[in-house]
Formats: sequence, structure tokens, C-alpha cells
Amino acid sequence: MDDVTPSGPEEFLAKVREAGEKWTGERQDDLVDVLLRAAGDDPELAELVRGSGSIIEEFLEGFARKSVTRPRNLAADLIAGHEVPRPVLYGLAPRYLIVIAGGPVARRAATLRAKIAGPGVLSTRHDGDLVLLVPDVDDERTSRTTEHLGGCLNDNGWLAVAKRSRAELADGFREASEVMRLVTAGRRPSGVYRLSDVLVEYAVMRHEKIAKNLADMIRPLRAHAMLWETLTALIDADYNRNRAAGNLFIHRSTLDYRLQRIASITGCDPTSGRGVQLLTAALIADSLR
Repeated sequence: MDDVTPSGPEEFLAKVREAGEKWTGERQDDLVDVLLRAAGDDPELAELVRGSGSIIEEFLEGFARKSVTRPRNLAADLIAGHEVPRPVLYGLAPRYLIVIAGGPVARRAATLRAKIAGPGVLSTRHDGDLVLLVPDVDDERTSRTTEHLGGCLNDNGWLAVAKRSRAELADGFREASEVMRLVTAGRRPSGVYRLSDVLVEYAVMRHEKIAKNLADMIRPLRAHAMLWETLTALIDADYNRNRAAGNLFIHRSTLDYRLQRIASITGCDPTSGRGVQLLTAALIADSLR
């Protein structure tokens, strides 16, 4: 539309109608600029536009939100990356804490929701896990939310968390899902985990050749159920051999003998720091392949 100064209100309104016929309405924040071009160089009309344009924008924004049907399972659409109506998306909080509750704790959905009761919290189920989208208003509230949720675990499950903007929730869900996979495959104790807690495992699993080599290294151990049970018991005991022996109800010398056999089969000594780290990574690689 040409920037020609209207000779009066009637011409101005005509140009406004013309602009309205062409305007797609996709970006309501462009409305003031459209009307200013219609006002041309007339300072009074330009002042009128500036004074009333923002009011019109807010009105249209509210109307758009009212006229758009909210998806039945908005949280599921958001974490799947499905397109949602723009007014619905813009009506969400700018950032979210994405929480995946896995294990037995996922069945206590009502308890978890009660811990974080508040406006704007979304929830859904995915592959048996509970997924919560909690508005990330400020660091203090987010820390308090994570702490409250962690208190629900009772050594009986895991929480995987990530933070993302409302437009990146699918990416954040993928990150939290990967954290959950690595935590459960690595037999980590119950707790709240972030990507920073599994960086080594994450890096290993992202390298296909290394992951395959690790899985191949530990796979022969699967033919020895007793030795596999011993290795997992050692990992579950956080590599404390006395505790592992107690959990297996065997003598410490019996445990040491089994660990020697594991070393001879895999080539990694589970009594050394490096060896047990490799075996843990190998167990994760085997579990995820």
C-alpha cells in the first residue's frame, strides 16, 4: 500500500479497510505499523493510531485465544512436537521444567501433582512414565519444585528433568527421556537426574562404534547368570564390595572369586576404578542396544 497522506478521516478509513482486506492477521504485533502506513504523514492520525493500536492488538489477541480450541491433551502434543494453535502456544509460560517420573513413583501421579499444585502445570503419560510440564517462573521456585518432587521418591523411582522454552519442549522432553534411559540402564539409585549427571554415559552412547564395542565386550558375561548378577549387585552397591556381598548373601571371598572370573571373561577388572567404570558403561550399552 502506498504511503500517501489521506486528505481526511474518510480517506484514512478507506485505506484502513483496504489494509484489512490484505492483512493476513498472522502477526498481530504488525497491526500498528499497518495502521501507521494508512495514516501517512498526518500527525493527528498517526497519534490516534499509536494511542489506540495497542488496545486493538490486545483485543484481537484475547479474541484469538477465545476462538481457538485448546487441544485435549496439550502436554502430549507439546512433548511430541506437534503443532498447536499459535494463540494456545503464546498463552503458555515462556519456559518450563520438564519432569519425567519413572519407576514405581510414576504410579503416584496424584501425589506428584499435589506437590507442585499451581497454575499452568500440564501433565500426560508417555510409555508408562508420568510427564509434568511445570512453568519455570524463577530459579527458586524451580529448585523448590524439584526438591518437593524428589521427596516423593522414597528410594523407589527416578526423576529426569530438563529446562526449555515453550517452543522447545519436544527437544527438552527428548533430553529428559535420554537421561531416564541412561539412569535406569545404569542401575542408578533413586533420585533426581539431569543431563549433567550422565554426561559420560551420554557421550558414549552417542558414539555408535564405541557403544557397540562395549556391548560386545560384556555380552559373553550374559551366559553366566551368577556372574551377571554379581556385577549388577556390585553396581547397585555403588561398587562397595562388602555391601555387595551382603546383598548377595555370600562371603566376601566368594564375591572376590566371582569378580576375578568376570575379569577373565571380559578383560576388565571390576575391582579397579577404571575397570568397573568400563563394565558399567558396557552394561548400559548392552541394555540399550
